[in-house]
Amino acid sequence: MYVPEIDFLTFDDLPDVLRINASSPYSWPEEVIRSDLNQGSQNEITYLGAFALTAEAPLLGYAVLGREKRDGLLMALIVDSIYRRRGIGRQLLAAVGDCAVYLNFRRLRLKVRKSNSPAIALYSQMSFVGETVRRGYYSNGEDAIIMSARLPLKSGGTAR
Repeated sequence: MYVPEIDFLTFDDLPDVLRINASSPYSWPEEVIRSDLNQGSQNEITYLGAFALTAEAPLLGYAVLGREKRDGLLMALIVDSIYRRRGIGRQLLAAVGDCAVYLNFRRLRLKVRKSNSPAIALYSQMSFVGETVRRGYYSNGEDAIIMSARLPLKSGGTAR
């Protein structure tokens, strides 16, 4: 497992965030990310980044935490494709969970593509359970699985 440094992202990190976002098959519009990072906490959205300890590839991945009513909402979790399968996503998810606890959320929710089995496996290992399926949620008609976990997150277990 690679152990990155997890820290909050700022507008200065925008080029690296956009680079990783562009590598995702489900990338967000640049103007959304630019606005989020520019506005900071005014939007109640937090970007966390996993940073390498070398200058070669400073940002390895990032996660986005928002709010959905009284719960935290994991809006995105993207790891640079060349750094996947090294535990970085798990560490980012744990950091998001810690932030959600700090913000007094009791649950963390997310929506994941039904076809994204690696992500579903990760979320399940971190105590998330599927609650419902939202048919045709994504623009291509794919279903979304809505998952949630009680906070704090528990690594390696299943939710109760």
